[in-house]
Formats: sequence, structure tokens, C-alpha cells
Amino acid sequence: MWSITKILVPTDFSKASDAALDAAIALAKKFDAAIVLLHAYQVPVYPYPTSQAVTAADLVGHIEKGAREALQTAVAQHTGSGVSITTVLHAGTAWEQILRTAKELDAGLIVIGSRGLRGLPRALLGSTAERVVRYAQVPVMTLHGPVGGIGDDPTMSESARAANDLVDRWLI
Repeated sequence: MWSITKILVPTDFSKASDAALDAAIALAKKFDAAIVLLHAYQVPVYPYPTSQAVTAADLVGHIEKGAREALQTAVAQHTGSGVSITTVLHAGTAWEQILRTAKELDAGLIVIGSRGLRGLPRALLGSTAERVVRYAQVPVMTLHGPVGGIGDDPTMSESARAANDLVDRWLI
């Protein structure tokens, strides 16, 4: 019988990621497993010298603060689920961090949402979910969600929204 004790759920705080977390909670109940909610972010590589100075430390601080708050909000929304949910935050390319974390935590399953980008955005940005499916050494469950931006949730805190705006501006 297939037995898992940890389910890794990567999140970009989109509706597709929320759906993936809901599905992972249902699976965790069936397998009596714990969930690790992961967010990975990238710091911009090319600061523009003509723009107003924003130090890398300031940028990372804003991103980390917003991401930690958003992770805690996601956990708080599922406190009554009866499933243990812990969080992990890493800097780096999302799909690489997901695979690394799955291996480090000995996750038995990865449950990931897909925003369903098409056309030019997908060609330019690639698909994190597709790369995870392709290179993961554990089973991966993908859930297709609506096309939408990161941080569409109106209940998200101001600093989380600011961090998402910075990420959108610098990375997308």
C-alpha cells in the first residue's frame, strides 16, 4: 500500500494554490499525513541604476515579510482542519526549491496548483508545475486553477500585497 507521512504543497498564493492546499488537506486526512506549505521567491538579478535606489536587503526584507505573513494566513485559515501544517520559505527558482525541499523533507507527495498560463506568458515564464512533474522523484498531483495574478485575495495584509507588487514588478 502507498503510504505517505508528508505532503509538500508549494504556493504562490494564487487561487490554484489555495485549491491545491484544500486537496492536500483532504489527502492528509486520509493518509494521516502532515502538510508542509512552501513558498519560494526570487530576488531580482538586475537592479536598474536610473531608478530610485532600493537595496537588495530592503527588497528581500519586504518579500520575506510579506511571504511569511501570507503563509501564516494560509495556515490560520485551515487551523480547524485537524491536519498539521508547517511552513517553509526559500529564496531561489521555484521549481528547483520545490524539488530540493521535497527531497530534504522526504515528502511522499507534492500537490501543486497550476495557474494555466497560455501563449506568450507561458513561453516567457515557463511552467513551474510542468517542471516539477517532469523532474520530481515522488508522485505529483497538479490542480488546474483559474488564470490570475499572485495575491488576488482581498484579505491579504498590506505588507503581503506590497511584497507581491514588488515581485510582480521585478519578476514578471
